[in-house]
Amino acid sequence: MKSGFQLDLLRSSIKPFRLYFFSRLRSTNDHAASLRKRHKLFAPAIVLTSHQIAGRGRGSNSWWSGEGSLTVTFVLPVHDHSLPHQIPLIAGLAIRDALARHSGIEQIQLKWPNDLLHAGKKLGGLLCERLDRVDLIGLGLNVNVPVKAVPKSLRRQVASLAEIAGLRFDMTSLLVDLSKALYRSLSRRDEPPFAQILRDYDRHHALVGREISVHGAEENPIRGTCVGLDKIGRLLVRQKSGIAHVIAGQVRVEN
Repeated sequence: MKSGFQLDLLRSSIKPFRLYFFSRLRSTNDHAASLRKRHKLFAPAIVLTSHQIAGRGRGSNSWWSGEGSLTVTFVLPVHDHSLPHQIPLIAGLAIRDALARHSGIEQIQLKWPNDLLHAGKKLGGLLCERLDRVDLIGLGLNVNVPVKAVPKSLRRQVASLAEIAGLRFDMTSLLVDLSKALYRSLSRRDEPPFAQILRDYDRHHALVGREISVHGAEENPIRGTCVGLDKIGRLLVRQKSGIAHVIAGQVRVEN
């Protein structure tokens, strides 16, 4: 139990996922990619660590994690009908809904394309990468993290599931629920229509109606009002010149 997980129970409860557990890793996504390239990882799989020391976010961003964080990568076979930029939306909604059911915290929101928020603060983030016929869905989630343990430079931006709910969560039970929700949402048999996913996503979308800027998608930032997502999951930003359809970028809220 030093890991914070009941590993035997976890292995039997997450099927059809295979569990690859490591007490310490630099990055679960990087290690999953390395195992896959060496033909030592077969999907569906979960790469899990109790201590991640060099987690990655999107682009050049890093992901801080401490004791009480969930750091995991879910590995699923690629389904050609889901485009790479759609995976964070499908996975993010599945995780949001599973967290709300598990914790009773209905106010968890999504920030396009890959963040989980509560009251404007970051509860978790996803890093989704497609390689060698699999989708890697990395998740960093502040579960039983005391906010006072977060670096001072990040403390005002971070939320913790335990501190919101006022109780500690069983990491094994939570991970089982998340794995089941992701498998349902990303398996061909049970996957809901993408149009339905988009409607549900916008119900919990923290950016809708906000003034934002999107950096990295174009040479100059795209600035305007977020009005939701289009039918393939691009961010819609209303500008004076019309609606911009953004497929990728770093979003900053301006108001």
